[in-house]
Amino acid sequence: MSDQPNITREDVEAALEQMATAMDVTFEDLWKVVRLTMDHAEQRKALFEAREWIRDIMKSPVITCAPDASVHDAAHLMLEKDIHCLPVVEDGTRLVGILTESDLMYQLSPEATDTPLHHLFFRKRVHKAGHTAGEVMTREVLAVHPEDSIIDAVHILLKHGFGRLPVVDQDNHLVGIVARKDLLRFVR
Repeated sequence: MSDQPNITREDVEAALEQMATAMDVTFEDLWKVVRLTMDHAEQRKALFEAREWIRDIMKSPVITCAPDASVHDAAHLMLEKDIHCLPVVEDGTRLVGILTESDLMYQLSPEATDTPLHHLFFRKRVHKAGHTAGEVMTREVLAVHPEDSIIDAVHILLKHGFGRLPVVDQDNHLVGIVARKDLLRFVR
């Protein structure tokens, strides 16, 4: 691991915004942008106390359920363990979906949520009624790998509005989970 922080587009944009001026680029101007960009990247890196990888912050083992778990049992487990989602796994660790509080709340709704209009205006995906975790879970799950950067996880969480991300190995076996609060622990 290098002592130099990874520079992101956001670091460069922050440096340019800090300069707050239009400019003809001279060597001195460019050098100033480089120094300011490095300063921003260093500040961002310091927020995570030299922890750069998902494996450094993920929680493991993860509380999970099987696809055939009843909706009632899954809700009870989430309440008992004070968690907001359950990765759904087959064969002990292979991630096949995720069950969220929203998925369970839709089971209580008397309104049909699978209508085209509801899908168009209210949700990005249709929530289905069902009796098991496998019937109501989200099947297309975004996940990260232990070797992914923390910044990648932050971007996914913010872009999609997720509260947590499963961590899987190269064979899609669940090895951990990362929540927003796991990231907040590293902010000074």
